[in-house]
Amino acid sequence: MPRDIAPLTNALDETTPGNQTDVYTLLAAWDTSIEAALERGGGDRFRVVTKQRRPRVIQLVNRAAWHGDGGVDWAFLQECVEAYPPGADDHHCSQVLANVVARYVIRTRIEQGPDAIPVWAVEYLMEITVEEDTEWAWESASALGWAVGHSEIAVLDQIVDRTDTDREPWAMGNLRHVAFADPEAALTLLERLLQSPDIREDLVFLRSLEPVLEQDFPDFPQCWEPQTELDYSVTITDAQRERLLEILGETIHPKRLQKFDEQFQFDLQRAAEEYGADSSS
Repeated sequence: MPRDIAPLTNALDETTPGNQTDVYTLLAAWDTSIEAALERGGGDRFRVVTKQRRPRVIQLVNRAAWHGDGGVDWAFLQECVEAYPPGADDHHCSQVLANVVARYVIRTRIEQGPDAIPVWAVEYLMEITVEEDTEWAWESASALGWAVGHSEIAVLDQIVDRTDTDREPWAMGNLRHVAFADPEAALTLLERLLQSPDIREDLVFLRSLEPVLEQDFPDFPQCWEPQTELDYSVTITDAQRERLLEILGETIHPKRLQKFDEQFQFDLQRAAEEYGADSSS
């Protein structure tokens, strides 16, 4: 047994599925072992250990948080994230916890509606950073978009207010999840982002809408196949497609729309011709 991950290996062997006390020990062992692996072998060792052990750790945390017919134990998850907060560089647990919180945000939205999602869970995902919590956690955290429409937290306002040139990839990830949760809200978010003076990109945001044309769930969080557990489908209606073209025509120069028309699944040529600034000439 490699010395650097001995605590994690032992904890995995000793964790009883569904036992929350064991999971607290497991998270501590994960944090200790990942830090030891990083110190011993640098980034390469870190990547090997996390790739090999992370799915099992996520599975055990998920099992402890889920009570079947009783639903998710949000209090347990909140205790975990308070012990290992987001945006902190003194632990390695965000890539596990963000994944589990994200999947329950999605599940809760689908089964009970946005208001059933605890505000703290949305705020937790909002504070995950790629610098301190790893790209793996950061990608999962975009699931905060599924809380759109929540009566206690203005998700779209939060996304727009926090987005600037440096955080455009973050906004794109959130937009993708909003699109799966509520395509109409995604169009509103897209319009607001394209109108923001802090935004540099434009057509790249369209990539966040295209997955909805082909699948019912996003690719993140990983280690989860929601289609096997949840009955859900999403589609972009003809009226929504038309509204999208109008938004693009009003916010992006017609020549740019025409130039990149063939690179997207939406009819940018028609957006330019019918809704562009010079469409009436």
